[in-house]
Amino acid sequence: MPSYLRLRLLCLAGAVLLSACGTLDQPAADPSARAAKAAREPTPPTPALPNTPFADDPAKRTIYFALGEATISREGIEVLRENAMHLKNDPQLVVTLVGYTDNLGSAAYNLAVADKRAEAASDKLRSLGVPRNQLRRLPRASEQSGKEACDSETCRQSMRKVELVYERR
Repeated sequence: MPSYLRLRLLCLAGAVLLSACGTLDQPAADPSARAAKAAREPTPPTPALPNTPFADDPAKRTIYFALGEATISREGIEVLRENAMHLKNDPQLVVTLVGYTDNLGSAAYNLAVADKRAEAASDKLRSLGVPRNQLRRLPRASEQSGKEACDSETCRQSMRKVELVYERR
């Protein structure tokens, strides 16, 4: 088995174990209060560093996916194309592609889908000419995407995404 594949499997197994540990000994919250909060507040975008591309416009740093899919839409390709331009023009920029899923499915399945989404975004950026050393991937699945109950399809759609989080070297 190639070493990069072995490393990916090891990272995936570690992430699954860590995500299971994060849910122990949590006090039970009122489900109706969580549902009401989720209806009012979709998953907040990850804050961007000042002086990085689209720091003031999270919509230009986020691509969305269909249920269980890792296929990038035309709109998502345009978002990635604009981000690729900034990355190619500034070699000091590094972007972390943070993959998320909705709250349906098992933790292991969601982590795998989140990783596939981040990988698809990375592959597209590479095909647009972004050097590999400017890209990082971080699958987060649903447990880290807001901690709220999400009972509506609109809320779940807002959770199925990859966010581009910039930093400087």
